[in-house]
Amino acid sequence: MRFLTFTIYAIIMTFSHTSEAQGLNDYQWKNRILLLVDKSSSSEALISQLEVLNADKKALKERDLIIFRITPDEVLTSNGEKTKIGQNEIYKNYNLESNFKGVILLGKDGGVKMRQPFEVKTQKIFALIDGMPMRKREIRESGED
Repeated sequence: MRFLTFTIYAIIMTFSHTSEAQGLNDYQWKNRILLLVDKSSSSEALISQLEVLNADKKALKERDLIIFRITPDEVLTSNGEKTKIGQNEIYKNYNLESNFKGVILLGKDGGVKMRQPFEVKTQKIFALIDGMPMRKREIRESGED
């Protein structure tokens, strides 16, 4: 019975869409989050950063990394789907100035691990994540090393 319950839970978690989340807290302890922040979700800088990141989808998945596009008007998934996450809450909670254009990395604990203007090299983001104690444990446990 316990196995069945776990299996059903795992299936639900696997197929739940990021667009259904109500807030970033829904991802705490499950995912690391990259917020790509700009005045427009289709700005050249944001799209360029997104393309650089999406060039290595395997590495994103290995690091449990989810990407959101944040603007003063909306929060979108990396592929442009609208979410129910409130942009005002993000601007307030992470002390974002209205003119900030860049990347914010949130750890699984929800804390800000990096805040930097566009464009941030993927290697820098991955190196920072890979240096985190939780990630080191994930690597050991999965045998990725």
